Formats: sequence, structure tokens, C-alpha cells
Amino acid sequence: MRSGGRLGYAVVLLLGVLGAAACGEQDSSGAAGQPSPSGTATETSPETPTGTPAPTYEPPELDRTELDANLAALSAEDAALADHYLHAKGADRMDEGTWIVAAPLTVAEAKERLLGPGAQPLAAKQLDAEVDFDHSAYAFLQVGDGVVAWEDTGFADPPKRLLAALSEGGAVSAVATDNIEAMTRFGYARDGEIVFDAFEYAFVDSLDDIPAEVRDLARLAWSDPEGPMVEIADWAAVAQAMSEKVTGVRATPSVLDADEWYVVPVPWGVMEDY
Repeated sequence: MRSGGRLGYAVVLLLGVLGAAACGEQDSSGAAGQPSPSGTATETSPETPTGTPAPTYEPPELDRTELDANLAALSAEDAALADHYLHAKGADRMDEGTWIVAAPLTVAEAKERLLGPGAQPLAAKQLDAEVDFDHSAYAFLQVGDGVVAWEDTGFADPPKRLLAALSEGGAVSAVATDNIEAMTRFGYARDGEIVFDAFEYAFVDSLDDIPAEVRDLARLAWSDPEGPMVEIADWAAVAQAMSEKVTGVRATPSVLDADEWYVVPVPWGVMEDY
């Protein structure tokens, strides 16, 4: 599981880099040949026996007392959601990317609200030719009375205005992202209005910034800016659990098997929310 505190991560990584650099300097000085009285460099013996494994860095084991207490304090409904997403394995595990869920809504309605009228799909076999660094593609799937949409980069999440539009007419929509830079957005809208949306929800200043209806789940992944670095739950998994709680729609990896995909820019709605 990921552990809390971006600053803490940066310090750990910096110490690792500095340690590696120091080792490199020591090895370089020790490996250099020393000149002999005749002026010819002679080979020196290594300081450690041949075959001795180099020391490896082991990250510190973090205290999970608070996490266990927060898990134990969840309601039955929240505990079931957390258990599903935190412990998903194999085919049930959510891939990295952007996950959008909304209900009640049809796929046709979701496409029009997110992509506009007349959006043209690509077949799955066309994706390699059409998707590049500046473009990604969404697949859509009907799940009960709701919709799941997914793209694989985690950087093509919809701007707030589209998340809100997706929830118009009494619907609820939610977005959760996970990408290679570990940026985890969670946001949701109800009846055309944004309720909550944070680019990195786990690092808000206070849990009071998060709506009460999802706060207990968010607590599992929240990094207290004033507290020590402790074990926390996976940011993306908790975002998925909160998305299902507010929409009633369970994200499913089955959306990855869609035959039709819709290209969007990366990023989507450049800087309009920042």
C-alpha cells in the first residue's frame, strides 16, 4: 500500500540518491589504478570480496495502527466498498487510468454529454494508429442503470464542466484517476453541480474539506500534512470506492473489452480548471 506524505517520499528518495552518489564516489576512487614507482598504473584489489552482494535499500516499515483503526470504524456499507477495491486481484483489479461512473444514465447520453453530438468511434484495432502522446481514447459500458467509461493514461480526465454536465437531470457522476505520476483526482457532481473535486484529494489540508458522505472512506487514504508519515490505503482504490458510493455504479474491468473507442485530447480541457 502507498504511504502518506509527498514530502516524506521526496526525502526518502533524496536520501537514496545521495547515498548512491556517495557509494559511486567511493567506488570510483577505490577502483582507480595507483601509479607505481615506475609511473605505470597498477590494479588495486577491491575492498570487498568478489561476489559479496551490494547493499540494498529497504524502505522503512510504516505504522499502520491508525489505518487499521480507521478500517475498523467504517460502516458496513463503507467497509464492503473498501474491501472490494483495496483487495481486488486478478481480473477484478482496476487498471491505471481515468475511471468515470455515472447514474442513472445510458451510454448514449454519457457519450453526448462528454463528447458532444456526433462523436465518431474507432474500432479497437485502429487505436495504435490514432492514439499518441497527445491523445487518448475512452470506452463506455452500460452497467445496470449507470455507465462506466475508461481511458488508460490517467491524464485525459474530463474538466469539471463536463463532469457536472454528465450529472444533469438528477444524475450523479464521479471521476477517479491513477497515473504514472501517482496523481489521484477524485471528484463528483450531482444534478449538474460539482459537489467536490480535488486534483489530489488525499492531500487536502483538512478532512473537513471532503464531504461527510465520503469522508470516512477518504480518511483511509488521507495524508495529514501536520502528522508523521504512516501507512495509508491506496489512493486510487479509495477513490474508486468513493465513486461507487455516490453513484451506485461499480467500475468493472470489462469496459476494457469494448469494441468502440472515442478519442480525446491529453490533457482534456487544458488548464481550464487550474
